[in-house]
Amino acid sequence: MTESLKKGTARIQRVPLGAVTVPLSFGDQVITSLLFNHDANPVHHKPDHAVQWMLGLASNAALAGDSSELAQAGPEERTYTLGAKLLQHPEIVVMPGIILSSLCYERFIGPEELTVSVTTTFTYPLLVPTTGKVDVKIEAFELRGENPPDPDLGQVRHLLLEAHGPGLDGQPVRLLKLEALAYPAGTNPEAVYRKVVAPEFQSLEKLKDQQPSMPGISHPAAISEEDRRRYARIVGFDRRISPLAWQAKIPRVLTEIIEHMRGHEAYQKEVRGYYDGRPDEAERRAAIARYVEKEAKYRGIESGSREARAEELAGLAQQLYARQHTVFDPRQFVQGGPATKAQAPFKLDLHLYDFRLRRGIHRFYTGARQGENQVFMGEATVTGQPLVTKDLANFLAEINHSFETLKLFEYSPRG
Repeated sequence: MTESLKKGTARIQRVPLGAVTVPLSFGDQVITSLLFNHDANPVHHKPDHAVQWMLGLASNAALAGDSSELAQAGPEERTYTLGAKLLQHPEIVVMPGIILSSLCYERFIGPEELTVSVTTTFTYPLLVPTTGKVDVKIEAFELRGENPPDPDLGQVRHLLLEAHGPGLDGQPVRLLKLEALAYPAGTNPEAVYRKVVAPEFQSLEKLKDQQPSMPGISHPAAISEEDRRRYARIVGFDRRISPLAWQAKIPRVLTEIIEHMRGHEAYQKEVRGYYDGRPDEAERRAAIARYVEKEAKYRGIESGSREARAEELAGLAQQLYARQHTVFDPRQFVQGGPATKAQAPFKLDLHLYDFRLRRGIHRFYTGARQGENQVFMGEATVTGQPLVTKDLANFLAEINHSFETLKLFEYSPRG
């Protein structure tokens, strides 16, 4: 059934295009997500680290889901309730959302269409069991009536895709929302670039220079033929290298730059200035110190290393994708175009251009180029918070779980 929405003075029709349920398992999906995203980040492919990472999120209201009885609960109650549920199901990995967005997108946009932009809002991390599978329901709509046809380009397609899967309590939650703009096959890619993409590129390029003292990185990359085959397996379609296959490389470089930020003096100076003297930070540090004392009691940490251990835990950061907006040059992706060829070397550029430590928001310029050709530009929004919160430290101390292994402490009598 077609739904009508009002947007400004226009009446937007939300036309359903269909729905599909996709079973996801630990096999190719996780292998591919490692290959394209977090092969340097063990959080997503070691179950004990995945649980550790999810425990760090447990105090976040968004993790409880809108319909959960915990949606209005405080952080302590959420941590204890969701943490207990997580520890009942330790054999899980966290699937990178940007791979899930590729899986959604490739089902509803054909390779012959000209992709202009993709904007994905990530709302919930997807947990995938190491045995068995998890079902993800993808719904697709086309928004019509928003913009009149361009005399040179025709009518742009505005797609809205949503993916739903089970949350921690088994109830369905929205994993992501994706909006895409694409022109039909046969549209002139040069005209699309000139009239639509080039102005966007000019605006996005300015982001790189907003805070030149902040961390940035240029990372060499390529998409091999084996990469392409594995990507085709996860999305379910054997096709040439697509815009979303390029976009799937971004989080891998985000992993690199986040590591770089840990030792970047200008950024760390801002972080220290924000946290110094804050009462809530003092409470968090005190909770971590109590946990370290418990750890020392059961695991034999020497008294001289307790302070260093507490500092280590306090400095660990939790990074979670919130939004990815990418604008593509369609000329690079036409049949036989330079961005569709395996093994072609390119550079991925990321630069931190804005951050709001109070809200944990970090915004990065993202771009990819082959020689002098800019393949895409965009911006990534990442939420960052301390991994070991006050509530998590108290929770781990109370249930006698080790932060590293998440196994029950074993008492080792000293002889």
